[in-house]
Amino acid sequence: MVNKSANTFDAAARSLRTTVTPALGESNSLAAEQVRVIAGVLDFYRDRAQHEYPRKLYEFRTYLALAERLSDYLDMDRDARSLLVDALEQARATDRLAVPEYGQLDRVTDELTRAIAGMVRSARTSDPDTGAEISRLVLDHSRPLVEMQRSWFLPQGVDPNPAAVPPLRSLLGTPAAPPRAH
Repeated sequence: MVNKSANTFDAAARSLRTTVTPALGESNSLAAEQVRVIAGVLDFYRDRAQHEYPRKLYEFRTYLALAERLSDYLDMDRDARSLLVDALEQARATDRLAVPEYGQLDRVTDELTRAIAGMVRSARTSDPDTGAEISRLVLDHSRPLVEMQRSWFLPQGVDPNPAAVPPLRSLLGTPAAPPRAH
């Protein structure tokens, strides 16, 4: 079945602009502003709908790679180690699936991030060299996530250096979408 999410977002935003906003008239400027903001959010998600799954997969695999690297430090706190081992087991099983069930990438990614956070907390109480190594690993694996997030939110116009942000499709490996008229 073809995903019609982009059409749904587009129709909802258009309805807000063409029906709700005129019905509000000039008497309720705060409500009209909120309708404008909501329509903008719908436009944003309409334009990002095709990238949603590749973005989730990108985040999942980046966190999985980090968790794999952190598994070299399993001599950490027992609870942190156990959480990481369990999260890695679930993540590896998910990564082997052709197409994970709906929501599975989100759940497993959340488990990975909790396990990674546990390892970072545990590293704070370990020897300083191990703590520094783990901090470097986390920072190194965070860079691509930050770059992808900058690209994801670029249309919102808040990035201080938009020219330096690579196109989202180049980061996620998705084809370019034709521009849409608003």
